[in-house]
Amino acid sequence: MTVTLLGAEQIVGTLAAKALSGGIGNPLAAGVGAIASQTLQPLDILVVQANTNTLLSHFVSLVGCLFLNRSVERLDPPSVEGDERER
Repeated sequence: MTVTLLGAEQIVGTLAAKALSGGIGNPLAAGVGAIASQTLQPLDILVVQANTNTLLSHFVSLVGCLFLNRSVERLDPPSVEGDERER
């Protein structure tokens, strides 16, 4: 899951860089690039990148929560006997 999300971030980041630098949205491009320039807008790629960033942030928070939960469960609970001795 981690590798898949990082790969998606890399692909979307590369597409966003090409779209914003004029690599995709160039109307003078020939062949497939001319078709892509008519249908693919830089804003569309940024929406996909925002969606991918949201998925990645949710995944990271889930992994962090599970790690912290496992760490807390490993702690030794306080003994009940110590409380009875103080009374």
